[in-house]
Amino acid sequence: MIDAVKETLSINKVVGRKTFQITVTGDSIIPDVKPDILSEIATSGNVCVYKKEILENKIRLDGNVNIYLMYLADGETEGIRAFNTSIDFTEILDFAGVDGQMNLDEKVIIKKIECKILNGRKVSFKIMLEVEANVFMNEREQMIKEIMGVDDLQTQVVSLKMNSLIGQNLTKSSARETITVDNTDNVAEILAVNFNLINKDTKISYNKVLAKADVAIKIIYLTDERFNKKSI
Repeated sequence: MIDAVKETLSINKVVGRKTFQITVTGDSIIPDVKPDILSEIATSGNVCVYKKEILENKIRLDGNVNIYLMYLADGETEGIRAFNTSIDFTEILDFAGVDGQMNLDEKVIIKKIECKILNGRKVSFKIMLEVEANVFMNEREQMIKEIMGVDDLQTQVVSLKMNSLIGQNLTKSSARETITVDNTDNVAEILAVNFNLINKDTKISYNKVLAKADVAIKIIYLTDERFNKKSI
């Protein structure tokens, strides 16, 4: 009698990969403490997706785009100024063959930011985003591990590495840090902030996943001399 010893594997099966181009628009009012805007100097930003959901043949992304606008103020003594704003977005994208039992990995990057001055106190933003969406599902498959009851059976063993989804969870974390500038500088205003996560690392402990990373930050700021622009 031949007896096959089987092992159950949990396999991640890719359902589909798609790239979307989406546009986010919104208007922002310059805060009262800031002078009127005369012209745009530079615009930068970063995007954050705080909620994602898979619907029937669709995916939904909720997030915001944080924007830093550096501008030339309307006034001979005002010089260069800046303000930051946030524009929320909700996008429902067609993705055939997906449903709520599947999982979504996404990567969203900013391709371009356009700024239009409506008047001295109001600006309009148009942000082009690129979304790389990867939808997969978890399946359980049986594999023959060993065959019993047969003499002189020749076998060939091949080692394979497979990704297997055990569980998933979404959590938020925040970090606060005080950054020291030159002692001779008296910071009057932050003009722009750019940051990237580097040296990412994850470790698994009992019922926990420990994640750590370093943040590389570049800050452009204005000192009290107004025309003295520096960066760190």
